[in-house]
Amino acid sequence: MATRTELLKAREELHVAIHAAEEWQDSYKASPTTFRRLLELEAALETATGEYLHELSTRAIKYVDWSRLPTQVKADAGPVLNNDDPVWANEEMLLTAAVIELITELIATGAIAGEYLYGIPMGFNTLDEAIMQAARLHTAEFVKGVTETTRKLIRESVAKSIALGENAHEATIRLMDVIDNPIRAELISQTEPVNAYQTGLKHFAKATGAKQKTWDGLKGACQLCSPLIGKTLDIDDPFVLATGREIDRPAAHPRCRCSLIYIY
Repeated sequence: MATRTELLKAREELHVAIHAAEEWQDSYKASPTTFRRLLELEAALETATGEYLHELSTRAIKYVDWSRLPTQVKADAGPVLNNDDPVWANEEMLLTAAVIELITELIATGAIAGEYLYGIPMGFNTLDEAIMQAARLHTAEFVKGVTETTRKLIRESVAKSIALGENAHEATIRLMDVIDNPIRAELISQTEPVNAYQTGLKHFAKATGAKQKTWDGLKGACQLCSPLIGKTLDIDDPFVLATGREIDRPAAHPRCRCSLIYIY
């Protein structure tokens, strides 16, 4: 019987094969080497995030004071541990340890792809100080977002259990199922790699003197991305989505496959 590690590895290989056949903005596939690496890192991030959430599901039940049920659950109140509780600082450390190397590689991959696309060799790699600094900042933002969403999911799960009159055992099962969610890990892994890759590509562009950026997407782009296609801005100006949200670069939404063209 295959071990869990072997099954996860096989799933990563399948992930690469499936997503390689998907439609991406042309610049991603321009360099087969960096495109393959992007897909491998995307698959690895899904595994790392999924394993973190799987392990978190057993810890999360300790973050609820089940003796206080039934209690009205509000944001950062009620039986769920608050934002500033030390357990969440520990969770952030655990998640950071699980993903920072992958995010560093994704940022470096974006920068290396820029070298290929624009024909300007810079010698970027994961040991480049600027790449590592960008990865630390990017990872911190990523971890904060995942942790905040996790707290929200825990509160919502407990609130639903209270509303349904579930006992502590039933509420515990519900909570573990909510946290140990492979769909969430998949969604993260098909969004965050583009964010990190594009961070690396922008780092390359700024290091080589690019002045402007143009949004480039697929012909069948979604309603969020299609109005941005062809829009050119100064390199540090934000794109504004139809929702009013400002973004510096793709991804504009989960599973976004748009990219930027830099102008010198």
